[in-house]
Amino acid sequence: MDTVLAQIETLISMAGILSTRGAEDPGWIEHYFENSLQEKILLLSRKAGRQQEFALTVAKFRCALLDANFSAANVDVPTYESQLIRVYEGFSDVDHVPQALCDKADAEIVFNANMQRVSAQTTGAPAVDSGSLNVIRWKHLTKALDNLTAAGKLQDAKNLSRIHLRRGDCELLRRRLGQAPTSYDIALKSASTLLKNAEIYYRGAARLAKAEGATDEEWEALTKEAVVAAFLGDQSKYRERILLEKCRVQEVVEDMTEDGLVLEDDMLHLDL
Repeated sequence: MDTVLAQIETLISMAGILSTRGAEDPGWIEHYFENSLQEKILLLSRKAGRQQEFALTVAKFRCALLDANFSAANVDVPTYESQLIRVYEGFSDVDHVPQALCDKADAEIVFNANMQRVSAQTTGAPAVDSGSLNVIRWKHLTKALDNLTAAGKLQDAKNLSRIHLRRGDCELLRRRLGQAPTSYDIALKSASTLLKNAEIYYRGAARLAKAEGATDEEWEALTKEAVVAAFLGDQSKYRERILLEKCRVQEVVEDMTEDGLVLEDDMLHLDL
């Protein structure tokens, strides 16, 4: 059964690679899953009493395959959105399983990234008008935040520091919607509140990471908190991080830019 789970994880990775390539059809991945793994999954999950573990892994696969199909232009935005919602509809008790809520949140965040690419396309007719895309992106980022918040409140939740980090990331992604070229009105008006929320989540993540002994997460959280504090007008923490280890700060900032949390122009106003 562990072999089958590993095979599904491999397919998830392959679908992720295809998503970044854009034009390559992932049909062969779906064909392999349906013809070589689907029946085994049904049998093994029942025998081993590991239905939840298999269900979570299969849901992640469905999301990854959907992302790849969207990148390959096999599905349009409405279909992508509706199918994403359906992935976890059949998952029993999803609101009480921390990992399911976190995975669901991650799927919403990836969906937002794909919508961002749609809004940034410069050739061809847009699949959805920019105003509708902004509404859709805000809705799914808010869902992601709600799922992470719910996951963090459950007693059996693990990696609480990572959950809080992702909550901070969601707030920065929502803030991004208020910046050019999207300039979404709700995000623009809420920018200061979203930054303050992110600062609180990152501070909480750092505290939890320290308690967990998760040094990498603690460094990431403290650095992200310092970046947000600088955006709010206090660069003292950011300068302290620079003095401690400039290269590590640069790595976090580069990741934040790559993940779409901040714009390169944002960072030009900071002393790096």
